[in-house]
Amino acid sequence: MGKPYVAMIRLKDDVHFGTIPMLEGDISGTYPFYHKVRQGSILKLSANTQRQRVLFFVSGSVVFQQDETKYTFNEKGSIIPDPAKDLDIYTEADSVIFEISWDLTEADHVELAQKPPKYPILQKYSDCARYTEYFKSDRTISRTVVAHGILPRFSMGSNEAEENDRVEINNHPSIDQYFFSFPDNDVTLLIEERKIAFKGNTLLHVPLGANHGVEIGPGQKMHYLWIDFIVDEEGMRYLDTIHTPLP
Repeated sequence: MGKPYVAMIRLKDDVHFGTIPMLEGDISGTYPFYHKVRQGSILKLSANTQRQRVLFFVSGSVVFQQDETKYTFNEKGSIIPDPAKDLDIYTEADSVIFEISWDLTEADHVELAQKPPKYPILQKYSDCARYTEYFKSDRTISRTVVAHGILPRFSMGSNEAEENDRVEINNHPSIDQYFFSFPDNDVTLLIEERKIAFKGNTLLHVPLGANHGVEIGPGQKMHYLWIDFIVDEEGMRYLDTIHTPLP
């Protein structure tokens, strides 16, 4: 395949407060954002029934509010709000939130009507189900944050491991994928013939169909979200078979 172009954006550790688009549209119809919100402020996200939104709370302390119901987050976790309702986010400390949203197709709307989610969907990171894959060592912790089948064409999870570990080369041609790294992530990403320094606060698009893996060297750590956009039924079947649940 040669050396494919890899889209990547890394934010500085001292990034200013505000909302920053990250690789918007690099996967067609997707909108990733990095929100750094100051203590005592309110982040308002308007209803939009033409898009689905998933938020991952990275750090700080916030209260999510839809209608009159409030949900407090002070540890990592995700929320899938009702797209038909406004969402207000009240910050009780300086906070970081990663957002991914995407355009809903006619088929997506049909799927949501047939199997409507019970919004909002909340998931504490510490309570995520764990799984393994044949190309990972037993030292790697893999978590499912949003299981495939809950939202149209979407799944999200994470990989975490300490130094001197490796995710072997793998490939999924029916799944388009972003990686979003937590601040403690510092690894070497392998994509085809390339080795790429993949550090914290980075969003990266793994080229569709590319062979890829991860090397975690001495003193390094792996800790990132993978965000899957499932291209077709083959992608669903892949996820059905590749993730082996752990007790």
